[in-house]
Amino acid sequence: MPHVTVPAIFDGKNVSLLEDSPVNEPYRVMVTFIKPEPNELMKTQMERFQASFGAWQDDRSVKKTINDIYETRTSRTKPPSI
Repeated sequence: MPHVTVPAIFDGKNVSLLEDSPVNEPYRVMVTFIKPEPNELMKTQMERFQASFGAWQDDRSVKKTINDIYETRTSRTKPPSI
């Protein structure tokens, strides 16, 4: 079996899997401890992500934008003949 990753939590004493184990027999495992991100860093990243939300901004008119989309499509306007 190839390597399979299963998320887990370490409470300082025990490791608890957050999903069902992919095997039901003794297996060697590798445990990787991933340092949690500081809450401030996560908050800053989330604020930057949410700040990127918004309406589409373009100098072209809606009609010009739609025409550009249709002109750049590579699909056929008619179904292929058989």
